Amino acid sequence: MTKRHWGLASAFGLLAATTAAAAGGPREGVDSVRERLEAKLAAIPYVDTHTHLPDPRPFRESLKTSKYDVTRLLGGSTYVAEFTSGSTWDEVKANLAANAQHPYYRVIREAFVDLYGLAPGAELTDESARTVSERMDAAHRDPGWYDEVLRKRMNVTHLIWLGGGRRGSEMPAPYYHPVWNIDGFVFVAGRDEKAKGKPWTLDTLAKRFGVKLARLSDLEKLIAAEIEGFFAGGGVSLKSTAAYYRTLDFDDTVPRPRADRAFAKVVRHEALAPAEQKALEDWLMTRVLTSLAKLKKPIQFHTGNQQNWNTVANSNPLGLNRLLVTGKWWDVKFVVLHGGYPYTREAITMTRYFGNCYLDLAWMVLFSPAAATSALAEAIDLLPGNQLTIGTDTANLEEMYGTVKFTRRVLASVLAEKVAGGYLTEEVALAVARRVLHDNAMALYGLTD
Repeated sequence: MTKRHWGLASAFGLLAATTAAAAGGPREGVDSVRERLEAKLAAIPYVDTHTHLPDPRPFRESLKTSKYDVTRLLGGSTYVAEFTSGSTWDEVKANLAANAQHPYYRVIREAFVDLYGLAPGAELTDESARTVSERMDAAHRDPGWYDEVLRKRMNVTHLIWLGGGRRGSEMPAPYYHPVWNIDGFVFVAGRDEKAKGKPWTLDTLAKRFGVKLARLSDLEKLIAAEIEGFFAGGGVSLKSTAAYYRTLDFDDTVPRPRADRAFAKVVRHEALAPAEQKALEDWLMTRVLTSLAKLKKPIQFHTGNQQNWNTVANSNPLGLNRLLVTGKWWDVKFVVLHGGYPYTREAITMTRYFGNCYLDLAWMVLFSPAAATSALAEAIDLLPGNQLTIGTDTANLEEMYGTVKFTRRVLASVLAEKVAGGYLTEEVALAVARRVLHDNAMALYGLTD
């Protein structure tokens, strides 16, 4: 070992000794710290920065003609059905037998235990599935059930909501705040292959808003007016899921005449070459960002984890670096969703260097508490204190209940390791927790309690 290496080793030894001394001698075990922190984190109000929770009003209406049971929840509901699909309990049970370890199910099971009486150490059986189904169905018929679970049992104070509606007046309760996916303003070329008759996408957009879109300037005016109206009506953020369809390397140097020519072809129902289509999409995204910059509002970008059968590389958050590094969009708040997983370290590093970029670990606890634990541990070390949030990305009440509970547990575990290891005091750990669970989101989305 060289003298330089001996010097480094001595320095690290001195740091460890100093840290231990500052902590007051022998350190407390991780488990006891975690238990104490988890109890304290439960008292911190939680802002869910990204949820698809259904509107309880039409959901409750649907129960007039159907039941909300375990088969309906596990067999065809959002993420978990990827592993437990089935139209009968027997089909669900067979898939559950092979996939009961998956976090998509474990968070829901947490709700079965805490909300509907499944024994804490038990897994579902034919009998307990019937009991849980009866209790769950009865609870959801109560108009006050969502508030009971969200506000009282979960201590959720705000939902950044993608469940429907674009105005605050349309929200189920005052603590729901709308987010609007603006992909429809960016992806205007070609036909809508999923719609009946496969209409031209631009024609559908014009019909939806009751306007003529004969020129690019018509669409530009529509984008500006609708975005301004959305935020004036209580909206708190836009969202883009562009990564499901293309890479995120939007080019903000596309000349307008080039976009104009491409748009004219779209109006004539002509196909665009790939380069033409990208240029038009890039231009239209810059129109969205221009409106956001004027208002100094956020936009959430889907990054990382893709849906089934998709191009994972398209979701690499480093594509956004192209926009961030120009400095043109400093007044736009870029939110990198899902921790960029599996590009989490890239997402953390990029976020670190741009003060208008924010990392949100929404969905990570739901699909892998282990991945969320690693991401949180590194993000807390590397990011400025105000640039980290963590939503749920859940789509039903039971899934959300368990994910919020697991989120606090994961965060408590990460912070407990840092406290027990002598890296943080408990006072600082709790301050970090409050920022991650509440304060950062309140500031980012302009909310008040």
